[in-house]
Amino acid sequence: MTSNVKRIQVNGLNFAVTDQGDAGATAVVLLHGFPNNKNMWGKQIPPLLEAGYRVVAPDLRGALGGESYSPQEPEAYHIEKDIVKDVAGILDALNIKKAHIVGHDWGSPVAWAFAALYPERTLKLVAITVGHPSGMMKGEHRGAQKQKSWYVLMLNIPGDGEKAMTSGTMFDGLQSEEAQAMDGPMFQELGMIEAMQKPGAVTAAINWYRANANVSLFLTGAMFECPLVTCDTLQIFFSGDSTFCTEGQAKSSGQYVKSPGTFQYERIDTPSHFAPWTDPEPVSKSILGFLKK
Repeated sequence: MTSNVKRIQVNGLNFAVTDQGDAGATAVVLLHGFPNNKNMWGKQIPPLLEAGYRVVAPDLRGALGGESYSPQEPEAYHIEKDIVKDVAGILDALNIKKAHIVGHDWGSPVAWAFAALYPERTLKLVAITVGHPSGMMKGEHRGAQKQKSWYVLMLNIPGDGEKAMTSGTMFDGLQSEEAQAMDGPMFQELGMIEAMQKPGAVTAAINWYRANANVSLFLTGAMFECPLVTCDTLQIFFSGDSTFCTEGQAKSSGQYVKSPGTFQYERIDTPSHFAPWTDPEPVSKSILGFLKK
């Protein structure tokens, strides 16, 4: 997905943004996660366009294999201070007043934060795999989520995190063979393997963890304290996603949605964490079904 890419200057950084569809149509903003880039949404964009939406998918800061500028300092990756302002600035540059916000993996807490901090600009919210940032390690799922997030602490160690990621073996033995078979080709297809060889690329990608998921997360239970959202919200969780996330942190996110917003939870039976790319049809169906309501 290389066509329809615009260069947009926001907050002193240069972003590559896919912008497709009628400029006057309702916009859907797609926010990728780690270690992905905007092309992760390549299989959701066609059905969204066919449904009549305008689709905006930026390479966020630190996108591995992306085309946006990626600072090397962890301090530049705070979601509530930096990233949501990037998203707002991109919408400003495209003259989009309001949009549906969809996020996967790290894009999910960005989507939650955007909906909370910019309620007047958010139509509906779709959060995929990761729940509300304030409840990541709180409640009954606290202990189980800490166990699943052991790798987070490793990524926070300068040098060790980079070595673990570039080794290609960081998650060996954790994912099912079916998930590994599905996910493996994706890293090559989306250019992430090649991108790992570029100086600073891996550090930039890991900075998402160093800014938002460090020791503080394990102590407080929150990535950051994020306000409640007031828009209709769909939380999606994948059955095979238990390698990285507990279902509890997704299900319990309903407590962070207040009236007039409503909360809907959906579990999709698929073995991969990266289902928007590896198993796109049920993901696209869920997103479209919710947005059309």
